[in-house]
Amino acid sequence: MERTKKVTIQDVARYANVSVGTIDRVIHHRGKVSPEKRKKVEEAIEKLNFNPNMLARALALGNQFTVCALIPSAPYPGHYWTMPLNGLEMATAQFKDYGIITSYYYYDLFDEKSFIKQAAKIAELGPSGVVLAPLFLRESKHFTAKLREKSIPYIFIDADIPHGQSLSYIGPDVKQSAYIAGRLLNSMLPEKAEILMVNMVKGFENASALRRMEEGFRGYFNKNGLEESKTIHALTIQSTRKEEVFREITKYYIKNPEIKGVFVTNSKAFLISEFHRKHDLDIRLVGYDLVEANIAHLRNGGIDFVISQSPVQQGKRAIQTLFDFFVWKKEPEKIQYVPLDIIIRENLDFYINFNRHNQNGIKNNQ
Repeated sequence: MERTKKVTIQDVARYANVSVGTIDRVIHHRGKVSPEKRKKVEEAIEKLNFNPNMLARALALGNQFTVCALIPSAPYPGHYWTMPLNGLEMATAQFKDYGIITSYYYYDLFDEKSFIKQAAKIAELGPSGVVLAPLFLRESKHFTAKLREKSIPYIFIDADIPHGQSLSYIGPDVKQSAYIAGRLLNSMLPEKAEILMVNMVKGFENASALRRMEEGFRGYFNKNGLEESKTIHALTIQSTRKEEVFREITKYYIKNPEIKGVFVTNSKAFLISEFHRKHDLDIRLVGYDLVEANIAHLRNGGIDFVISQSPVQQGKRAIQTLFDFFVWKKEPEKIQYVPLDIIIRENLDFYINFNRHNQNGIKNNQ
């Protein structure tokens, strides 16, 4: 393999199917490593033509790389944003010996001012790089313009801003994920049905991904000639508080009693499921992400499908990408889509066990 391809220690770890820590112990002859793993590592180093001295020289420079992560706060255990945070923390721990330091700044999903305040702190600090969840569109554009002025690279996670000039976007193809949601929901509905798309955000127009989500969702029905048989409504609720969601959905269902299917565009499908069960409503439901509350409602049948967007991997890959950029000067792909997993009650336990085995599980993430 040509050296210009810059084989990394992570490439060796993946090839040998061991941790980066194991590679480090073998290279530097420290700690305990089983003979079997040592052999795997040595074979991988030889096969990939990895030169650990390159990394050693980089470390000898004594560089530290400060990463600032600006993401939504998680107001309670089991909230969606505990999962990307977990991924960021895992990767930071993995690379801490190589100069990566991550500081975390949190903003309120229903308060743009909190975003502005935290973004200003980061801009003043002038870090080596930034990981950003750009969920407030206007404020994110203003912040990233400041980062570009200071030549600070930034990575988007969870949501992208088209033409946002990020180093990379790591997350789902939100338009495609909503298209999939449309297909899943349609598979459970009668020939003629009314469908509701529920957004729980401060403001639809300033939410960076929701317009593309709606395009994707409606796109499935338009592409398949279903626009006349399936009537799609949209409801934006400016809260995720249970009592407020229940109040708004009650008013909507009174005015629109023929709703047969609901697509929730965030990880709060469990709130709609709880409302349906409380009022004994037979309405099909599709939502996002394996948060604990969604798991419970997937088990009891209140949620039919959950689309998982690999939130832990988003955080891990963001730090990995910045590490490769800082140390190896490796330009990442502009778009790094994460897998979209379709989860139902019948395969739920498989995903939970698989995730736990890979240290990305529900308990560890939430």
